[in-house]
Amino acid sequence: MSEQPPSFYRIEEAARILRISRSKCYELANAWLDSGGQFGLPVVRLGRVMRVPRTAIDRFLQVGSGPSAA
Repeated sequence: MSEQPPSFYRIEEAARILRISRSKCYELANAWLDSGGQFGLPVVRLGRVMRVPRTAIDRFLQVGSGPSAA
């Protein structure tokens, strides 16, 4: 029986999956928060903690981070 991937990833885990630096992943996550979800890497903020939804990583891998990538 195969194990399901987690529903949310830590920033470090998302960076590893996307093959980018941890700093770049934080930059993209903060861009998402600062732009009101217009561009960047979608995250959910839980207090001081940010988590990246698995579905956001799947979409990000398919289309990129913003309108210019589509």
